[in-house]
Amino acid sequence: MLIYANGVWVEASQAVIPFQDQGFLYGDSLFETIRVNQGALFRLEKHLERMRSGMQTIRMDAESLLEDIPNILGTLIAKNQIISALIRVMITRGVSDNLAEDEQPQPAIYISARAIGELPEWPVKVIFVKEQNYPILRFHPAIKSGNYLGNMLAKKDARTVGAFEPVFVNRDGYVTECAIRNIFFIKNNILLTPAVELGVLPGVIRDTIMELARKRGLKVREALIIQNEVASMDEAFISSTGVGVLPVYWEGFESDYKHSQILRNDLQELFKSGKSYVS
Repeated sequence: MLIYANGVWVEASQAVIPFQDQGFLYGDSLFETIRVNQGALFRLEKHLERMRSGMQTIRMDAESLLEDIPNILGTLIAKNQIISALIRVMITRGVSDNLAEDEQPQPAIYISARAIGELPEWPVKVIFVKEQNYPILRFHPAIKSGNYLGNMLAKKDARTVGAFEPVFVNRDGYVTECAIRNIFFIKNNILLTPAVELGVLPGVIRDTIMELARKRGLKVREALIIQNEVASMDEAFISSTGVGVLPVYWEGFESDYKHSQILRNDLQELFKSGKSYVS
C-alpha cells in the first residue's frame, strides 16, 4: 500500500514521520476518516469542511494543504487501485525545532488507506461511562484532533467487560457520544441524537443518517438526553464511517430494531451505489 507522507509517496512500512513533529510529540493534529465506495470518495466536502473548522479552533494555518487534498486522494486511489476503503487524512502542526519565537511551523500532511473491516453481528453491547473518569477533550464546535487518549482508555475498559463501545455521559448526566462513534435513539417514531452543543462531533455519517431518516418519514431531533431516559427508548444504534449503522443494546434493553434495520439497509445501499447524496 502506497501512502502519502508529506510530499512523498512511499510504502506504508517505509513511511517516516520526523520525531520532532508536534503531531507525534503532543497530539497537535487533526484527522478525518473518509470512506471510498466504488472508487468514489463519500462526502469529501463535508470532511474538508469539518477539518477547516478544526483548524480555525486550534489556530492552524494550513488552508493550502486542504486545497491539495482532493488531488492527493485521487492519486492515492489510482496508485493503489482502491475500490472500497477507509482513508485517513492527518494534518499535523509540523516540526517546530530551531524556529524563532515569532515563527510558525509548516503543517505536514499524511494520508493512508486501509480495508473496511467485516461488520460485526448485531446488536452489539454498549456500556455507559462517566466522562469525568477519562481525559476527554470537549470543544464546541467539536474538533477531530489527535488527542484520543481518553477515548481509547474508555474503549479498552468497555472491551474488558465484553462491550463493543462505551457511551459517554457528562457531568450533568447527559449522553454525549461514544469513544469513536455517534449514538442514536428512536422513540415513538422520532430519531434522537445528542446535540452538538454538548461538544459532540458532528459525524458525516451522523448527518447522512438524519437525512435518510427524514426521507423515511421519521422526525429528527438533536436533543439533550439524560442517561435515565435511555431505558424508555424503543431502539438504539451507533454510527461511524466504518460501521455505518450498528444496532446496540445494554443490560436490560430489548428492541425489535425495526427502524434501525431500515436505516442500516438504506445507508448500505447508498454506499453500494457509490453516490454521496441521499436522493
